Amino acid sequence: MEEIVEGFGKAFFRVVKWILVDAFVETFLHGYGYVTLKIITLGKYPQPNRDNETLCIVTGLISVGVTVALLILFGLI
Repeated sequence: MEEIVEGFGKAFFRVVKWILVDAFVETFLHGYGYVTLKIITLGKYPQPNRDNETLCIVTGLISVGVTVALLILFGLI
């Protein structure tokens, strides 16, 4: 009986973890990367008819790292 409950518990927490991580990546990193690309390219990129999801997420991840590094450098964190 314990194995069944343990299996359901692991599955439940795995789904919750997946939802939280996916929500963080989709909303925060993608949005941050999208805005960063729009600012850097003066609104020309990312183009609306192309699949830019991976590029926006990677740009968001790099931008968050640079932002945190700058905040640490200037002593704001």
